[in-house]
Amino acid sequence: MSLAVKRTSFLETSEKKSSQKSTFFNVLTKSQAAAENFPFCTIDPNESRVPVPDDRFDFLCQYHKPPSKIPAFLNVVDIAGLVKGAHTGQGLGNSFLSHINACDGIFHLMRAFEDDDITHVEGSVDPVRDIEIIHEELRLKDEELIMQSIDKLEKVAVRGGDKKLKPEYKRH
Repeated sequence: MSLAVKRTSFLETSEKKSSQKSTFFNVLTKSQAAAENFPFCTIDPNESRVPVPDDRFDFLCQYHKPPSKIPAFLNVVDIAGLVKGAHTGQGLGNSFLSHINACDGIFHLMRAFEDDDITHVEGSVDPVRDIEIIHEELRLKDEELIMQSIDKLEKVAVRGGDKKLKPEYKRH
């Protein structure tokens, strides 16, 4: 996996419920977040900083010998799993979608293993269906945010009589 990282970036792990996302988060970040086998074990986001190794940065530091070195870090956030209907507030939908808005990237983790002891909210394991649900929920939330922006623009441009914004509104 190749990942371009700003000085401080946020990477969020999203999942369909019970894909063991928190376990992956713990391994990736060397953390000890709760990783239990029940829906919504993660309610409040778990966050951790992970250093991003960069040979180019090391070379430049050796060559220029700066008085201090500040390597890049990746802030990794483990948030509640997504369920169908999250864009309407199902499960922890509104909370999930507000946390995901603050992230620069999303790492999807899908369950592809059978285990009778681990519940799946859809009743069966189907990673393709699960990623389609996540993509659809994110698309629907984006659509909702766009419609809110258009409504605000309409209020200001059309009903508020702002002549400067009226042509901008008509283009949409």
